[in-house]
Amino acid sequence: MVSTLEEDLELKTSAVKFLEIFSTRIYELATVSPDIVQSVQSISGDWGTVGFSFLAHYTVDGVPQVAKEVVESINLIDLSITFRVIEGDLLDVYNSFRFILKLTPNILSGSVVHWTLEYEKPSNDTPDPTLMKELIQVSKDVDAFVGSLI
Repeated sequence: MVSTLEEDLELKTSAVKFLEIFSTRIYELATVSPDIVQSVQSISGDWGTVGFSFLAHYTVDGVPQVAKEVVESINLIDLSITFRVIEGDLLDVYNSFRFILKLTPNILSGSVVHWTLEYEKPSNDTPDPTLMKELIQVSKDVDAFVGSLI
């Protein structure tokens, strides 16, 4: 059974600029949010394209983790991107795992990022993931970083 966790965060940055970091410049997360993301390394494909894969080293609750991910979809009209985990620590716990980022521009300025964690538990006893707070912190760090470039 597939489960989801969702959370929204108001951003000062435009939806397009925020999405750009997660689509074509995801490698910058290690610079932007070094306490959580230690590195993002290209494995295959081109940054910002569907099918691009990368290896991310990050921490959850201070514990080092690794995930090999592939960009499953990028929708520049819908302002969304989906990452599917294909190897790593999350798949030691869950049968499948996706990160879905969707942005909604605000009318006056800024935007809202909506994160969805979509995962399949092997059993009902498997706990829900605890990494949403790290995603929200990375999002805040990206918001501050992009805002500093303007």
